[in-house]
Amino acid sequence: MTLVWALLLAALLQPAAPPAARAPGPGYQQLLAQATAAREANDVSAAIPLYQKLVRLRPAVPENWWFLATLLYDTDRYPEARDAFRKLVARVSDNGPAWALLGLCEFQTKEYPAAGTHLETGLRIGVDKQPQLAEVAHYHYALLLTKIGEFERASAQLFEFARAGKDDPSMVMATGIAALRKPLLPAEVPEADRELVLQTGRAVYDAAARKAEVAQKEMEALVARYPAVPNIHYIYGSYLMFSDPDRGLKELRRELEISPGHVPARVGIVVEYLKRGEPAAALPYARDAVELAPKDFVTHTLYGRVLVESGDVKPGVTELELAAKLAPDSPQTRVALAAAYAKAGRKEDAARERAVFLKLKSESKSPGEQ
Repeated sequence: MTLVWALLLAALLQPAAPPAARAPGPGYQQLLAQATAAREANDVSAAIPLYQKLVRLRPAVPENWWFLATLLYDTDRYPEARDAFRKLVARVSDNGPAWALLGLCEFQTKEYPAAGTHLETGLRIGVDKQPQLAEVAHYHYALLLTKIGEFERASAQLFEFARAGKDDPSMVMATGIAALRKPLLPAEVPEADRELVLQTGRAVYDAAARKAEVAQKEMEALVARYPAVPNIHYIYGSYLMFSDPDRGLKELRRELEISPGHVPARVGIVVEYLKRGEPAAALPYARDAVELAPKDFVTHTLYGRVLVESGDVKPGVTELELAAKLAPDSPQTRVALAAAYAKAGRKEDAARERAVFLKLKSESKSPGEQ
């Protein structure tokens, strides 16, 4: 071994020099005090990095995830806020506001299916102690229901605002989109349709707010201005069913002339004829509704009721059983099936379905219902 290699080997075997001593960083409690002070002083730019350090130090503490997530949300940093809220709900699964805010973040990041699921979870658990958040969550949940074609459920959410006396242009717009059965978010409505949507929304919103005289005039103006636009006669006909059902039926039939495949118009006609005890008049509309929407439990429920009330009990029971399979949690379907079983002499089945109906009825407050 040459001298050079010997010296090199010796150098490699020397113990490494100890690293330069570093001043210890602030402890958890000190960081927590700093983060709390910054947050309470509304110094968001200082508070966020402090909470980021805190969640790295102690990821199991939910309060730190909450403050980090809400600070990020309030500064429109939605992807980061979303990730923080996901960490939070993984640790505290019964926090309604956290689920709702997670859904709102996902709405902003355009993760619409996840947003709808998480908003529904938050509303079901409850956000009522935070009225401002509750309003925002209900509104965005309605938008997402409209986007996926759940127009009736979306309208039910929005009608709660109208009945509470809230009158906001964004809510009126959302109501118009749902009423016209357009699976769109407000930003997606073409400019050429915005006036139609707003006028429709205004009429329907005022009707929901029980402003009868104003709504009647607005409905008449709507039909006069847009007599051939799909869904307009359906909207007006549905409104008239409460005060003038004969005219309402006329409007619903007019809708079928404009929109031959319109299932909700047929449903409205069937419901009215069942109220009148005229199943024979309802039958063709009920049959067509099932053919047009074979996976819709409502159409099967109504067709089954029409058949039973027409004396065709056995096929009526079959339709109602199918409806119950499609929507096992529908109280209306269960009570109709109970009545059909009773008419067929199936007492035990009728009693079972009545029991299910009563149980479902007691639990039937939907997620997000105010």
